[in-house]
Parts: sequence; C-alpha cells; structure tokens
Amino acid sequence: MAVKDEKTREEILEAESEHRFNTARFFVDNASISWALLVGVMFWGLVAYLVMPKSKDPDIPVRIATATTKWPGQSAIKVEELVTRRIENAIAQSEYLYQPDARSFAIKSLTLNGVSIVQTQLAPHTDVTKAFNDINLKLIDAQSTLPSGAEATLFNSEFGDTAAVLLAVASPRADATEISLRAENIREAISEVRAEYKRQGLEQRVSIMVALPLSVYGADVMAAFRVFSRWLKDEGYGIAFKILSGPGYIGVDFTTDKSDEELMLAEKRFLNERLSAQKFFPDAWSPFIVRDIAQTRERLDAVAGAKYSYRQLDDFSDLIAANIRTLPQVKRVLRSGVLHQQVDLIYSQERLASYGLRPDMIAPILNARNTTIPGGTLTVEDMDVAIFPSGDFTNYEEIGDVPVALSQEGTPVYLRGVLDVSMGYELPPQLLNYYISRSKHDGAWHRHRSVNLSVQMRAGEQIGELGKVLTQLLDKVRADLPPDLIIERVSDQPRQVKESVGLFIEALVEAIILVVIVAFIGFSDWRSAVLLMISIPITLAMTFGFIQFMGVEIQQVSIAALIIALGLLVDDPVVAGDAIKRQMAAGKPSFIAAWLGPTLLAKAIFFATLTNVVAYLPFLLLTGNQGDFLHSLPVVMASALIASRIVSMTFLPFIGNLVLRPPKHTEPSLAERRKHGLTGFYYRTANWAIDNRKLVLLGFLIVLIAGFALKTQLKNAFFPDDVQYLSYVDIWLQNDASIDATDNVAKQAEQVIRETIAKHQGASSKDLDESILQALSTTVGGGAPRFWYTVNPRPQQANYGQIIIRLSNKDLTPELVPILQKALSAKIPGAYLDVRQLQTTPVDYPFEIRVSGRVTTGSEEEKRDIFTLRQIAEKVRAIVQQSPYARTVRQDWGDESLTLNMNVLEDRAAMSGVTNSDIALSSSTAINGNEVATLRQGDKEIPIVARLRLDQLGRLQDINNLYVFASDSEVRVPLEQVATTGVDFKTERIRRLEKFRTITVFAYPYSGFISSDIMGDVKQELEALQKTLPSGYQLQASGDAANSKHGFSQLLMILGVSSGAIFLALVFQFSNLLKPLVVFATVPLGMVGALAALYITRQPFGFMAFLGIVSLVGVIVSHIIVLFDFIEVRHAAGDPFREALLDAGILRLRPILITIAATTCALIPLAFHGGPLWQPLCFAQIGGLILATCGTLLLVPVLYTVMVVDLKWIRWVEKPSDQDDNSQSTVKA
Repeated sequence: MAVKDEKTREEILEAESEHRFNTARFFVDNASISWALLVGVMFWGLVAYLVMPKSKDPDIPVRIATATTKWPGQSAIKVEELVTRRIENAIAQSEYLYQPDARSFAIKSLTLNGVSIVQTQLAPHTDVTKAFNDINLKLIDAQSTLPSGAEATLFNSEFGDTAAVLLAVASPRADATEISLRAENIREAISEVRAEYKRQGLEQRVSIMVALPLSVYGADVMAAFRVFSRWLKDEGYGIAFKILSGPGYIGVDFTTDKSDEELMLAEKRFLNERLSAQKFFPDAWSPFIVRDIAQTRERLDAVAGAKYSYRQLDDFSDLIAANIRTLPQVKRVLRSGVLHQQVDLIYSQERLASYGLRPDMIAPILNARNTTIPGGTLTVEDMDVAIFPSGDFTNYEEIGDVPVALSQEGTPVYLRGVLDVSMGYELPPQLLNYYISRSKHDGAWHRHRSVNLSVQMRAGEQIGELGKVLTQLLDKVRADLPPDLIIERVSDQPRQVKESVGLFIEALVEAIILVVIVAFIGFSDWRSAVLLMISIPITLAMTFGFIQFMGVEIQQVSIAALIIALGLLVDDPVVAGDAIKRQMAAGKPSFIAAWLGPTLLAKAIFFATLTNVVAYLPFLLLTGNQGDFLHSLPVVMASALIASRIVSMTFLPFIGNLVLRPPKHTEPSLAERRKHGLTGFYYRTANWAIDNRKLVLLGFLIVLIAGFALKTQLKNAFFPDDVQYLSYVDIWLQNDASIDATDNVAKQAEQVIRETIAKHQGASSKDLDESILQALSTTVGGGAPRFWYTVNPRPQQANYGQIIIRLSNKDLTPELVPILQKALSAKIPGAYLDVRQLQTTPVDYPFEIRVSGRVTTGSEEEKRDIFTLRQIAEKVRAIVQQSPYARTVRQDWGDESLTLNMNVLEDRAAMSGVTNSDIALSSSTAINGNEVATLRQGDKEIPIVARLRLDQLGRLQDINNLYVFASDSEVRVPLEQVATTGVDFKTERIRRLEKFRTITVFAYPYSGFISSDIMGDVKQELEALQKTLPSGYQLQASGDAANSKHGFSQLLMILGVSSGAIFLALVFQFSNLLKPLVVFATVPLGMVGALAALYITRQPFGFMAFLGIVSLVGVIVSHIIVLFDFIEVRHAAGDPFREALLDAGILRLRPILITIAATTCALIPLAFHGGPLWQPLCFAQIGGLILATCGTLLLVPVLYTVMVVDLKWIRWVEKPSDQDDNSQSTVKA
C-alpha cells in the first residue's frame, strides 16, 4: 500500500504539471532554449570573472584622518593645552565619529615638542567624503582659537590609502672610474701639502679625508673642518694642521703619532659631541685615513658611498613620479624620504654686529631684492604689454651679491662679505630612506640612500593591469635616467595578488577534482558523476555573475567562500541526481524522470538551501574590521547556494535527461538493503540504537561533556598573523634621541638581520637555490608610506625607525620572525626593536592595557596628573613584566627627557634694553636657524635660512655665549647677562584618548605563546589594582583581548539570529514546533567535533574557528531536513514508525555520505593552501561535519523515537498496511 500511495503522489504531480508551470519540465522539454541559456550563463560567468577587480585581501576601509598642527619651539605640555585640546574639541563636534570602545577610538592624539597630531576615526557606513569635509570645515573655524605662532592645521583625509606598489629609487655605489678620478685628485692635493711640510722637517703626516659630491664646495663644510682641526689640536691629536679642499673632497692633513683606530674614534666623537651628526655633510662619504699616498685609492674604495646626491635623487624620483601619474590606473603618487635643499646663510655674531646688523635684519634686506611683484600692464595701441621687472633670485650665488651696508669708505658691503652663503640640505633631516640590497657583481650588501614612491591605485581598477603598465612605463622612463639608477619594488601588490589569487584558484580546482572523485566513488556510476561534474562549473559561473553584480572582488575571502560553499552547492545536484536515478529505476522514461525526481524533492531541497542561506546571511551583521574583512563571505555563500538551487531545478534536469540512463540492473529492494552492504550495517546499527536509546543518549551526553571540556584546553586567539614575503621591524629609542642616533641603531639592526638570516640559511636543511633575504628598506625619522593595509604609518619623530624585510619565500617568515627578534634584542641594547609579521586585521599591540585619567585638570595640576598616570602605568608594567609569557613590556609615553630651561631675568633684561621676545627670537635663530627668504628654481621653492656658525654653537655650554639682539636698537648683550639656564626632565610625549590623557602599557608574547596567555596570567592582579586607583583613573584592556571579546560576542549574536531564522524556516516546513528541536539536537555534536578537531590539529580557538563552528549550524540542519522529508514521505506512504525511520536513513545514506565527503574533501586544499587564517575554520568544519554525520544518521532516529514513543510529543498515526513477517515495526518503550 505504501508503494501504491507514493505512486499516486507521483501521478498526481504529473497530472498537475500539465496545467501548472514547472521549471524543471520546461527546461527538459525546451532543449534549444536550455542550450542558449546554458551558453549565456557560462559566458556571463566568464566575463564577470575577468572584469572583477582582484586583490589579495578584501578592502578594509581605513576611515581615519590626521590633523597635524605645528607650533615650533613650544613644549609638549603647552602644545597639548593650547593646540591639541582645541583641535580635539573641534573634531568632537562632528556627528560622524566612531562610537569609541576598548578596541578602537574616535579621537586620539600624540603631542610632541612643537607639534600636535590628532587622529579621528569615522563610524562604519559613513559617507567618508562628506564626513571629512565636515571635519575639515570645523578645523578651519578652529584656526582662530589657536595661539599666536601656531601654523595652519594640515588635515590629511587620505591617511588610509595603501600603496599598490612601493618603489625605492636608490643611488648605486660609486663606480670604479669615479673612485679612481677622485683618488687621483685627493692624492695630488695630499702630495702637494706634504711636500711643503717635508721641507720643514715634519714627518709622519696623516690625512683625514671626506669625499663630497663634485658640486659641493660649501662654506658650511669648510667651517666644520676648521672646527674639527682646532678640536683635534686642542685635544692633543697632532700638530701642524692644514685643511685640504677642492671639488669633490675636503680634509685635514697633520702630524700625529696616533693610530688609525684612535683617529677614527676621535672623528666620531667630534661629530657626536660638536656637530650632533653622523657626517660632515649629508651627501658626504664616510671619512678615511691616508698615511701612504700610494694607498689613497684603496682607502677611498673601502668607504665609497653613493654615486648620486640627494638633490639628484630628488630630481630622478620627481621625473619618475610625474610619469607614473599619467597612468589611468593611478590615483596618486607620493614621495617619501626626499631630503629638501636649503640655502644656508652662516653668520658669526661678532662679524654681523661689526656691520651694525642683527639676524632679524637679514630677511627684509633679502625680500626687498627678491621680489615677484608684477610691473603692471601697459596698453600700446591695440596691444597689452605685460611688464616683468627682474629681481627674484635665480640661483643661490646671487644671494651673496645683495648689498647690505656701506663701508667706512662709502663702498657697498655685500652679503657674501658679512656671512657665508652655501647650498645645503635641511638640518636635521626629517626623514631618511635607505634601500639595502646585494650587489649583483660582488655579492656584497650595500646600503643605498633612496626615495620611496607610493603608487596608489584608483578604485575599481585591475591591479594586475596596473602592475603590467607600470613595468612598461618604468622600462620606458629608464631611457631618460642613468642606467645604473636602482629602481626596485619594496612592496608589490600586483605580484602578491597574482600569487594569492592563483593559490586560491588552485585550491578551488583541487577541491573540484576531489569532489568529482568522491562522486565517482560514491555513485559507482560514471554518468551520475559526470552530471555532478558538469553542474559545478555552471553553478560557479552563475555565482560569479551574481557576486560581480553585487560588487564583490576576487580576493582570498571570496575564493575561500567558494571553496567552503563547494561541498554545499553539490548537495542539491547530488540529491536531485539521486532522485532522477530512482525515478528511472522505477520505470519512468528519462524525459519524465529528469524533471519529476527533482520536483518531488523540491520542497525539501528548497528548505535545505534556505537554512544554509539564512545560516550565513547574518554574518553581514558583523561590524568593525572583521565585518569589512568577511563581508564577501556571506554574500558569496548565499549567491553560490541560490545558484545551486537554480541549477538543480533548471540545467540539471535538462542535462540529466541527456546524460543519465536507467540502470541496467534492477536496484535492490528496501528489504535487500536492510540486510546487505553498508545500508545493512546502518540498518542494524540504527535498529540497535533505537532499542537502546537511553544508553545511546547517555553516550552522546558523555561525548558532549567531554567535547566541550576540550574548549578549556584550547588557546584563545583573535586573528592570526598574515604570512607574506614582507615583515618589518619597529625601532624605538628614548624620546630625546636624535635622528642620527636612530639611523645608527637602524644600521646596526640591518647588519644583525643580514647576519642572522644568512646564519639560518646556512644551518637550514632545506635546499634553497637563492638567498632567503632579498632586500631591506629602512625609513628613519618616521614610518614608511602605508605599504600594507593593516600597517598604520607612524608620524615623523626622530626617535623612530622602520625596517621592511623582504624574503624570497613567504613560508619562512613565521619561522624567522622569532629568531630575528631574539638576535636583535640580544645584540642591540639601549633600544626597543620589535619584529612584526603583517596582520590580517589591524591591532596596534597584541596585549594592551590603557591607563586613563578621566579627569579635567587645571594648569596648576598638570604635573600631578602626569605623575599619577606614570605611577599607575609603572605598576601595570611591573605586573605584566612578571608574566613569563610577556616580552618587551613598556608604555607608549616613554621616559621623561632632558630639557634646558631658560629663565629670563626680567630686571636685567629691561635694564639692558632687550625684551623676552628678543631673547626667544635670538635663541631660536641661532640654534635652529630662521627662514629669511625663498629661492625659486623651476617648480621648487628652496628656503633661505640664516643660522649661526657651527663653531659658535656645538655644545650645551655654548648657549651662554649667544648674543641677544634688541629688535628696536643696536643693543646686543650676552645671553648669560639677561637669563640663566638649567637642566630639567620633562614629558615630551603626551598621548590622549577620547580627549583624556592615556598611557598604554603593552607587550608582545614570546614565541610559542599568544596574548591570551599573558592576560590569563595577570588578569587577577590587574583587577586588584583597578580597585586601588584614585578616583577618575581607570584601566581598560585593549588589543587582542578587546577584539576577541567583541568578535565572539558578535558571533554569538549571529549564532542566535541564524538559529532563530533556521528554526522559523523549519516550523514553516514541518508545520510543527517540536520537530525542529530534533533537527537542532545534533548541532552540539557538530560543535564538539569541531572542538576536537581544533585540539587534535593544535589550532587556537580564534575568530575564524568560531566562525567555522557557527556556520556549521546551517550545514548540519540542511542534511537533516532532507532526511526528515524522507521520513515524512514514508509516513505519508503508510510505513510503520520504525521502518519509516530506518528506511529514510537507508534511502538518504548515500547522498549524505557523498555530500559530507565532498564538503570535507573540498576543505582540505583550503586548509593546506589557505595558511593560518583559514586552517582553524577548515579543521573545525571538517571535524564538526564528520561527527555531526553520526548524529544525523543515528541520533535523529533515536531522538525522534523518544519524541514519538516515550514522550509522545510528536503524534504518529500509522495507516494499516501489509507487513512483512520479518519486519520490526514495534518500538520498545
């Protein structure tokens, strides 16, 4: 009777299809239309894939802008009070700001001496252009509230733009020809001088020489060497000093009995103590010593430096940037590391005063000559004739020709007679770049001065095309540049995208092949496997069409989503193909079976697809960086599942009619399946489980308890680090360190990195054909331009440097990072060097504790507030320092710095005729120089700076020798007469968060540990400290801890939304509130399987692992839905309860196993190719699906039996039917 009722259902469906539109039947009956649509879908998918933008990672918008305001000469505390706070208040008026939390910020600031840097972050889904324009207008309005002397605020709304390609334009080392020519000139000069002193009987002559660019013969360098020679004499290093100078060199020759080592140490000491520099001139080569003039070339070759000067690199890089900007794919090109030129007017206080001049008089004298005022326009008959008077300087030599006074004889005194005019560079430099690479000729490593070019791509362009046209353009531009100029790619996203997309496409192809193999094995029928194999590219083509329409890019998340979806999207074709085969086996003609089989299961397949769709769509609710990063995952998953559903009801019936054939052998009856093979084993096992359901439920309960207990054994992590060719080193010195000191540490770090990697490669058992280390790129005085979307560029600060490490094999990066960290920490004391991998989602530091003073203080309380904050931060640091898992624990304000207080003696100053303003201006001009005019050359504006001679201001005690010039008279008095000086220690770095001072104590975990290990070790002590803090002060955990807490809470919310939506869909399907509970009962089993897989594979429980567990719900439920539908069909057909349960499992066994095998196999390539980001998700899903399958096939019948027989919550009405004597239709209570 059951078979009869089922046939009646099919006959009714056939009859209804004659009068009602049936999609499957339409595609079977209209082959021409089907073929046309099939070709159209494939073409649509191909075009969509080709035109979709491709990138390595999803685009994570950086909605951050910076507002930088300079107030030269002011302390950090004063800048914070009068500039930073006012800028913050102006920005805070915007309605578009991020809602601050422990993870991120709305407004934060860094205040240093003389500069305020305020960062602001917008809320997600904000119109960035509109919001930043609004903030910029508020900052413009706030300019009137800033103190006198503060410069205009520079608002950078493009802070988040990432370089598609970061180029290094570097100077090669000087070639042999240049070295020989220079050596010959130097040798001749030394020979001439020594011949003269030899006649005087002075032997044992030594020359300390410095090579300069051929264009440099400046008074600045000459003055430095005069001071140097006097210093050597005063320190007892020799006698009979003679300065040698000429085009391209300068030096000093003298008689001495000191060794070369002693003289080189003396030279370094002089540069450090008197010039506070590493070189006599920025373009200069390192000094070298010549004793035997025959060895001049050898000695010069040993220190040979850059072939091209900073000015030449400026010109070369400017030409390259101008050409790159012509490419239609390029949005912007930024240059970094350009050492700007300036004209130095070097004066002596005494000589200036002897002509009745003051330093502040130089500017009006020059500007009266250096005019750009137009001469007007004269109308002559029918023509307008423009008049252009001469006057502005065309070269720096003209500056010395300006008359400044009259001599006693009445003749003009020119500027060059009063002071020295030379062309130099800004001092100290603000930012320095170096490119370190191995020579192709001798294999030696060389440090090349360089300029970085950040090439940013327009939105929507193909990055592969950008890489191609950029290569072509650079090849073309090289024709106008020196052939040996170094142009290298520091970061190369086109290459990274090509490799990453290729790797994931490879994983996708491998997954497809594995799925097809599973299908061949599972179906034991090549025709069914071919049907599945054909359905996959059709579904993928339709999916590409959908996601391209929705603006999704090809990147690792979207391709990974396709791989994850692969096992799910074959579920529909497997079930539909299996249904077609069963209809053919039942005797239906192929053209009827092809549409009838899928139609009979249409409702079940629809709800199975719906559950998976609603399981993934809630992931669109994710916010923050992880929401942006994973946005394409639910979109692609839903698109793929919907495409699979469409294909299973359209093209699959059409192709099934063409490919599938009725089986040659009669399919085994249900009675035979119950006894033989895998189905027989399942029948007996499930039968036993139903009879012993209490024992089975107890066993499953024990498994659940043990499985969830594994969670305590897993380490918690947020997002893993990215594995790329690039890593970087952050270099931090004390706050008052000069840029030269930072450069010196960076140079040491470069050497340690090279030696450590070379040593590692030598000890490695791996067969490596090329050097592991390809190149280093160093930036001193700030960070490199944003070369990776998660690496925020550091603002310019003299005590910071960054080294970008580029390896030949990215898989070695995680292995080398801890090795480099250990080596750098051991070999370079006195500085903090942090070796860091690139991150998947941006986190400043893995472990962070914020110490905030949520109080408003007056000026009289500022020191106390800072002291309290520092005191609390030190307590936090001491607690964290005790953890065995934490390294380099410190805080982000740094130590207090040495400062010099100048206290004006008001009465003496007034009696001497000078004001406080005169004292400050005279001091500032002498120490830092004063811009007095501008030299215009082409499109460049070169500042003209007046500054004191080096020999009059090189030491701290020289400050007292400065003269103070009155601005309204010819009075000049020594500074020590009107002011006293004294040293003090002050805070030079103030950080604020949400308008309150905040010190962040941070740490990195040792290799093999994660930040949660540190937090678990110190959490109780930090909580105890929190209770003892003064009113208004608080601690807040940030970093990975805050991100994990937020991310996991969002996933729990999504799990609730997804489960609720799935439950609602099941209620609609079954018209029953209890049956969905049976369906959901196996979900915890899948979670246990996921936790067990993570434990076995030693993966941390992070965001992606949790994501995999949450997404398991839809996958597990979709399999059970079709099983339930089979049970309902058997019930409607009148089968006894037990037989309905077991026979449904038998009929569904093959599709379930094939689908599970396909899904798990599809995840294997992603687990191996996807790296640490995707491994936790893949292993969690593989483990969860395997264990959940047992639940689907065994636990569902057991729970259904409990619901029907024991609890009687579900009603089961059996229809009378003829029963086989051997059938076991009775269920024991």
